[in-house]
This record gives sequence, structure tokens and C-alpha cells, in this order.
Amino acid sequence: MDSLNKLFSNNKVKVLGGDVASGEWEYSMGTLWGAFEQIDLRTQVRSVQPQTEESVKKLPEAIAWGLAGLALGPLGVLAGVVFGGNKKAVCALIELDDARKFLAVMDSKIFQEVLGHSITNRK
Repeated sequence: MDSLNKLFSNNKVKVLGGDVASGEWEYSMGTLWGAFEQIDLRTQVRSVQPQTEESVKKLPEAIAWGLAGLALGPLGVLAGVVFGGNKKAVCALIELDDARKFLAVMDSKIFQEVLGHSITNRK
């Protein structure tokens, strides 16, 4: 069951560049976890500026929905592949309290949480 949760989890944040290490980070409980660093977004975010938003197809989820649709016949498979695995990915410029900035792509739910943290942190 744990492997299924990892398959469908949307907790990855891809840092494209900036003042923190580029690459894939993991988002968990308000914190970004990198290979050698962690950033507590609940307390360190100064501002978040969305740059782009796009729909992306998560292949593992689309396959799972397609397989689930097998029970409903060919139309179920088609509906599962078309509707399953659709997510919104947001590219955002994040500025931290220590003036570091970075550009990252994340799931829209993570973006909403980070944006909420930035509003809460404003004084």
C-alpha cells in the first residue's frame, strides 16, 4: 500500500534555478527537503509569485484510472485514460526571508499551501 501512495503522491517540487540547489525536492508538512538542505516554508517565505500554470498528465494515475475503467468496458477505459491523472502544475518564484529566491514547479495544491504560508508570514 505504501508503494501505491508513493506512486500517486504529488509531493515533488522541481527547483529550476535560483539561490537554492536545483533539482527535485520533496515537500512534506510545510517543509522542502533537498539533498543537503531543508527549507521551512511555514516560516521562511516572504513572497510567492506565480509565473505559469498548466495542465499535466500524470502517466501512472492515467494508467490506474484506465485499468479501473476496464470494469466498465471500452468506454470506461477511454474515460479513465482521458480524465485520470490530470493535474495542475504551477511554476512560481519564491522569495525567502533571507532574500534568497528560486523558481520552482509544483502541484497546484502545494502552491496553494506555500502561498498561504507567505500570507501568514507577512507582518
